[in-house]
Amino acid sequence: MDEQFLTRHRREPEVEYGRALRDRLRRLEDEEVGASRSGSRMVPALAALLGVAVIAALFLMPSVRAAAQSVLDLFRVRTFAAVPFDASRLDRIKQFARSSGVTSEDPTFGLGVEKVETLEDPGRNVVYPSVAAAAAAANLGAVRTPGWLPNGMALDSVMVQGEGRVRLTVTTARLRSMLDALDLRDVQVPTQLDGQQVMVHMPAAVIQKFRSERSEAGLIQAISPDVTLPAGADLAQLGEIGLRILGLDPAEARRMAHAVDWRTTLLIPIPANAASFRQVSVQGHPGLLVLSSGDMGTARGWREGSMLLWTEGDRVFALVGTLRETDVMQVAESLR
Repeated sequence: MDEQFLTRHRREPEVEYGRALRDRLRRLEDEEVGASRSGSRMVPALAALLGVAVIAALFLMPSVRAAAQSVLDLFRVRTFAAVPFDASRLDRIKQFARSSGVTSEDPTFGLGVEKVETLEDPGRNVVYPSVAAAAAAANLGAVRTPGWLPNGMALDSVMVQGEGRVRLTVTTARLRSMLDALDLRDVQVPTQLDGQQVMVHMPAAVIQKFRSERSEAGLIQAISPDVTLPAGADLAQLGEIGLRILGLDPAEARRMAHAVDWRTTLLIPIPANAASFRQVSVQGHPGLLVLSSGDMGTARGWREGSMLLWTEGDRVFALVGTLRETDVMQVAESLR
């Protein structure tokens, strides 16, 4: 529950009444969240895991199909890495998006994307009576469940977010305008990007939500999102553009761009003033643990809690919620 929302709607000064009102609002929100994807409180993890178009817009959008080429590479998430950025940078990107007629809710934020076409709409989340039923609906086969949960926490609901596909068209003029707005006039934009396209595929996902009186968590599982990219694209050069957009200095952006395997690594931008992160191991698989301080600042969507991302084979996992570091790691290690 957003604290500002509670402050804005609470009217009675009585402490007990305020507590009862807060509990009632929480129950109402729980009822709505099962039916609406937009109401989910798991926004940060879903954006990172299933809304791969957001990250593609920052780092992969320029990696598009050259007109004379027909052989495609396939980008598929195999591992996660974090890159810290100044949250005030996001304000400048949003300001540019608004001046370009793009709303801040658009995941592309106007980052060189002229056109977004929804080829397959995932629709609203659908609630299922059991994990098995949800797994069958998402065509995931066996779905992992926790063997351990913090004291008092239990399964609250199970839902499926449908499969989605989008096609995005890039224009160099818009990308160049945004770079100028960020005063990145030393960044070169390859002219062959103009008018090219990238395809983003987000497979269906099963979301298990857990709740206790004081805590909540969500476990998301899906086949890895993938992006079709052109053969021959200089991914390091294009990744460097994305890193400069996030505010990295030229030397650091170049170093990181050439150190990352862009065909298998999904970079997660982390607001430096609102969260910390570290690489971890989950049942022998590399993962990324993000701990949020709850300092919203200008990094909208971040709230106090933890987010753990990892992959196993072709499957991607995200565990997010108001859990302590030790608890989120123990829940992940207990999956069976």
